[in-house]
Amino acid sequence: MKLVIRQYLASLKERGELDALLPDLLSQMGLEVFLKPGVGSRQYGVDVGAYGKIDGDSVNKVYLFSVKSGDLDRKDWDSGNPQDLRPSINEIIDVFIPSRIPSEYKSEPVEICLCFGGDVKEEVRANVSLFLERRKNSDLSFSEWNGDRLAALVEKFMLREELLPEDCRGLLRKSLAMIDEPETSFKHFSQLAIRLTDVEGAKPKKILMGIRQLYLCLWILYSWSREQNNIESAFLSAEFVLLNAWDAAKFAFDKKNKVAISTLTTLDSIFRLNLQISGQYVEEKIIPHADNLYALSHAVRPSCAVDVNLKLFDVLGRLALSGCWTYWYLSQIKDESDPNIESLNHSVSNHQESIKKLIINNPILFSPYKDDQAIDLALAVWFLSLDPVHWNDINSWLINIANGVYQAFKKNDKYPSILKSYSELIEHPIDNSSEYLKSVTKGSVLYPVISIYSSVLGLTEPHKIIKKLKQDFLEHCNFQVFFFDESSEEHFYRHNKMHGATLSHICIDGEPDDLIDQIEKECEESNKVYEMSAFKYSFWPIILTGCRHYRLPIPPHFAMDIHKQRRAQQ
Repeated sequence: MKLVIRQYLASLKERGELDALLPDLLSQMGLEVFLKPGVGSRQYGVDVGAYGKIDGDSVNKVYLFSVKSGDLDRKDWDSGNPQDLRPSINEIIDVFIPSRIPSEYKSEPVEICLCFGGDVKEEVRANVSLFLERRKNSDLSFSEWNGDRLAALVEKFMLREELLPEDCRGLLRKSLAMIDEPETSFKHFSQLAIRLTDVEGAKPKKILMGIRQLYLCLWILYSWSREQNNIESAFLSAEFVLLNAWDAAKFAFDKKNKVAISTLTTLDSIFRLNLQISGQYVEEKIIPHADNLYALSHAVRPSCAVDVNLKLFDVLGRLALSGCWTYWYLSQIKDESDPNIESLNHSVSNHQESIKKLIINNPILFSPYKDDQAIDLALAVWFLSLDPVHWNDINSWLINIANGVYQAFKKNDKYPSILKSYSELIEHPIDNSSEYLKSVTKGSVLYPVISIYSSVLGLTEPHKIIKKLKQDFLEHCNFQVFFFDESSEEHFYRHNKMHGATLSHICIDGEPDDLIDQIEKECEESNKVYEMSAFKYSFWPIILTGCRHYRLPIPPHFAMDIHKQRRAQQ
């Protein structure tokens, strides 16, 4: 396990990765962290500051950490860059120690800690040792926190045996070993996540420890996945960790004690890591290729059209969800002078344009094969609908889907079904009998999604085609809409039990306004989605994440919110 952690630490970047892990580690070691990495403020060579006593020390000290990534060589020690380690140490001694140490620690001895994920290269070992020897005195000492020491401390304090037992360590090892088989890797990691966030009857401190350990395990998985250029397992695991960590951390909401604050801080770190992983996935694997005809379809390396269809709709949902999270982060910024606004605005627009390019250049996205692909379609339509400039494109896409499905039924060729099995999807349809058709199209959430979103956006043509489709081929089909119920808050984030309710036999035979009235009335009566903790604390993308990850239909309230906004603007 120490080797696993050692390799993980060596792969971490200096900013936002290694320096983000260090404060949690020091807190777990019993030190009081008084300075954390900051953005925009000058810290005079110190990345992390802490006070207390480390095992082996006889007195309390002020520990000042200067963090570098990877190995320490000549270019990181003293190459003329102000960010090198030697000038950073000089700045700590000349400026930080005399003027920046908190007043209550002024009389305490100081230890400057050279912290890096790798080792000191032999080419610079003598330079480092002689320099530090000349600068130390009775009140100032130095220590080297290399990858081996950090790995030992992480294993001892953050992966302690009583809190990460051997079976959990085994699950982590198995997940890492199977990164090239993402589904198997994710299966092992999800079991690890469930065990570390099993909070039934647990005390807050134990919950905090479990969430911290899970965050660290996810980082290890991500760093190994990144190194192997296959982050599929990390992507799936990050979604699962986010959902389970949210459920475990709910005890801390609205509380101000130290454990609650630390829990919410760790939860925020998980949010940021999820954003980083999903961002890398869509920005490196999807967006650069969305504008090339059939590029992503070809990248699936399919054995048949079903492979392309299943993967491309999955990619569509991931891209749209990533855009929803980016839009959410943008909405959280209240200061109009914040420098992140421009980049986030650009990212939202880029996600929307990439979705349209993805659809245009991969025509199989006009032909859903599975009814639950309504989830990915709803995510994409909802995200695109945030800007009216995309509504004409939504209209064209939905018309093409509706027409394509109509023709598939007419020709008895790969029409959407409720089939789940891959082998059955390949062979579908096995015959043209009415009995078979009725058996694989008993119910649908796909067609109500198309009709509802078309209606709320004022797009009449897709609704008309779906209405004709039902009249000609699907009179037997139960058009349904999913709602959360009283048990959803308890079971949604972990998906450990069935929950929710269904409005059956949606009537689409009338005009779009009739459908809107029908759905709006039901949303007012079945509004438990707004009582979910994710909505209560303004983290609504968690609902979309859970729906995509667990393959639950998107509640119609998201569509109705668009309708309310349109009505308010009229």
